[in-house]
Amino acid sequence: MSEPSNAPGSAIAVPSRQRLLIITPTLGVSRHLEETVRSITSLRIPFLHLLCCPQPVVTKLQDRYPHAVVVADAGPEAGLYGALNIALRAADKEDWQWFTYINDDDALALDFSDVARDHLAQANPEPVVYGDVRMIDEEGGMVFLLTTEPSPRYLPALLRGGISALNQQGMLFRRDVVRELVEFDIRYRICADLDFWARALAAGHRFRYYSTEMGRFRVRRGQLSGDVRLTRREHDEIARRLFPEAGGLLRRFLVKLRYRVRNLSRYLARGRTVGWVSSNTILAGGGRPT
Repeated sequence: MSEPSNAPGSAIAVPSRQRLLIITPTLGVSRHLEETVRSITSLRIPFLHLLCCPQPVVTKLQDRYPHAVVVADAGPEAGLYGALNIALRAADKEDWQWFTYINDDDALALDFSDVARDHLAQANPEPVVYGDVRMIDEEGGMVFLLTTEPSPRYLPALLRGGISALNQQGMLFRRDVVRELVEFDIRYRICADLDFWARALAAGHRFRYYSTEMGRFRVRRGQLSGDVRLTRREHDEIARRLFPEAGGLLRRFLVKLRYRVRNLSRYLARGRTVGWVSSNTILAGGGRPT
């Protein structure tokens, strides 16, 4: 694999040994891909960017994005998470110490670079990092901040209660954790990213929340995450498998109540923007209440 260069003029603010692997799975046709790539090339930290796409568009994307390494995916039957696994295998012999991925219609937020720089420069940083994620619409409008749980100890009970209280966009995983988790589980069409970080949590790895916007999640009609029934089914199976003892019904109720109260301002902001509907309803409607 050839050595890509970072964006011209990028300031290397952390030791070069702390390079970030960023994977973008893509079909090569997303009209938002350019925005996704800009959010990566503007980073002020060392990074290695891999695009994983169908074989027919490898050369086209390599010519279009010379900063990146472009690899062929495993075909449509492997899906999004199969593409991520292919890219992780391709990067296995490369020099990187942290990993994140961002879909070709999402973006890393402006604050991501500063948080990653400061976290990666610590002597003994937590191996899993997450922060706030803003849901945006098809045209990039700032819809609202998704609700988040800042304390990792409440995540298992929330998962068992049907709430995924953190979001994948802008998450960071240290390389040893990635190696331990091995790959994304392609049995899950929608929630393999949840399964990935939940396995890290179940294994006892330390998580760190940063109260700043780390990523932007674009909701649009026809996207896979709009299949709410399948999302719920996969979510529940993962939660039961990984956290069978995550408190009884009373504890789950109290933890969910605490979560709702803590995120009240975000619920109110969402209500002012799109009305009093759930995030799942917005996903199912492609960004609009159904």
